[in-house]
Amino acid sequence: MYNFDTMDKRLLVFGYLFRVANRLQSKMDSQMKDLTAKQWFVILALGLFEQPPTLKQLAQACDTSHQNTKQLVMKLAEKGFVTIHSDEKDGRAMRITASDKCAQWDKDNEQIASQFIDGMFAGMSMDEVAGLSSSLMKIFENLDNINGGTANV
Repeated sequence: MYNFDTMDKRLLVFGYLFRVANRLQSKMDSQMKDLTAKQWFVILALGLFEQPPTLKQLAQACDTSHQNTKQLVMKLAEKGFVTIHSDEKDGRAMRITASDKCAQWDKDNEQIASQFIDGMFAGMSMDEVAGLSSSLMKIFENLDNINGGTANV
């Protein structure tokens, strides 16, 4: 049996990262209408771009494979949340645009999202949240450097 008091805290964090990811997805999937947590994350990533991104750019922003992103985008298109169109300069490249339905969904679910985030960070000061953010960014960067900096999945 593990003694969590004496265990290397890095191993605890390692385990909790998986547990938090699983619980986050489960809670979001159970509370959100029409979208899964992963689909919502793709929509959030769309907002990072000034111009509609290519599927490749979107996959990089989500830090996931082209194939996984394509499956999520195709499901979002099927539901009417995004449109897919060919790039004007490179017909092989697909560009992704959020639809009016997506914008309406954001408005309709703004309060639910806000309450979810508030609940997720309840009991944490803004300094604690900032420290957590900084630590997670360092871990993310460190993961990028493992195996010679090949972060692409």
